[in-house]
Amino acid sequence: MGKKTCPVCGKEVNGRSDKKFCSDECRTFYNNSLGRRRRARNRKQLNAIRFNIMEMERADSRFLLRTLSWISKVFRVISNVTKVSSRQE
Repeated sequence: MGKKTCPVCGKEVNGRSDKKFCSDECRTFYNNSLGRRRRARNRKQLNAIRFNIMEMERADSRFLLRTLSWISKVFRVISNVTKVSSRQE
């Protein structure tokens, strides 16, 4: 089989056959960048929900406002549970 290269820095990976990164620093950098992307996506979704809530307040639509507020709270709980479960793995 061919030589493997590190997806972060491009150096050759030595060691076990299933090893993906050349060092702990590259592995940590890669996993932290995944977390940053995930948090950015969640932040974008929460901002969209907040914007919708503000629009509903302006329109004085109480039922839709309560529904969007509830969805926002549920999304935060799911997001926090996902963070905790990913740390335990």
